Amino acid sequence: MTRYMYESLRKKRGTIRKNTDTNDELAFTLINCRYDVVSLRRFCSVSGYDWDYPDSVFRDVPLCYPEFLFSRLLSMIVCSERFRLSPLGLLSVRESLSLMDAVDELKRGKFSLQIRVLEYRTVSAGVEVDLTLTVSRDQQTVWSSTLTLLSPNNTYRPDSQPDLEITHDPVSERCISLTVPWSTAVRSTSVFGDLCPLPVFVWLGFTHPTMHPLWMFSRCMAEMEKHKGVEAVRAPLTVSVCYKQPVSLPRKVNIRVSENTRKTFSLEDHRTGTLYLSGQIKQQTSEKAE
Repeated sequence: MTRYMYESLRKKRGTIRKNTDTNDELAFTLINCRYDVVSLRRFCSVSGYDWDYPDSVFRDVPLCYPEFLFSRLLSMIVCSERFRLSPLGLLSVRESLSLMDAVDELKRGKFSLQIRVLEYRTVSAGVEVDLTLTVSRDQQTVWSSTLTLLSPNNTYRPDSQPDLEITHDPVSERCISLTVPWSTAVRSTSVFGDLCPLPVFVWLGFTHPTMHPLWMFSRCMAEMEKHKGVEAVRAPLTVSVCYKQPVSLPRKVNIRVSENTRKTFSLEDHRTGTLYLSGQIKQQTSEKAE
């Protein structure tokens, strides 16, 4: 938290800070990681899965669980003095996730986590940065994701952000209505380890809590699995997600999951229809030899 506050003061939001370091590469790697059932159950407890999910039959570890393991590495990289954006107010705007092998492979032995800065881009809303998150075992990539964060400037507007084109088909669509109480944001923040001091201001009554982007994503994946079965989220596949804007609580939301040419999902406001998240899943043909 001290590093977060220090870097937030010395860097300006919405601009790229010049780096005098000749080595611009910024990456952190955590090796010799091991599967931890307690960690998985903490994730499942707030993400829409059953409390006994790790013991369920014929189910893999949840698709978004590896991203949960990157919480500390993500905090380290955005609070690094070599990270060229202010950590204050960073927003998740896009994500492209690839699953090459079953996430259950992480149960079989040691694995590594690596997070790396790929690229900074100046856009009309501020500055975007692409981060790549990779989980590998025996030097083979099991899971990877490219996460795009935005450092917004003064002209940023959430409704101006592009989203995926989704066509709702009532025949193959299921709409799940959820009432998300105020306490859910605080609970998920404590589990996901969000660095932003927003929960402190929430407790003091200065602002409304918002849901963590990972909660939005994983909650949709949980409903997709319940609606279409585990085969809908099994490797190999790619998932594209657009985060439109955060969900302020308390709120009643709708999660829509469907299966047309591509499996699609969205999270929207129950009353106004405001879109918070949209995404699609594309199954890939396995390249493993029989």
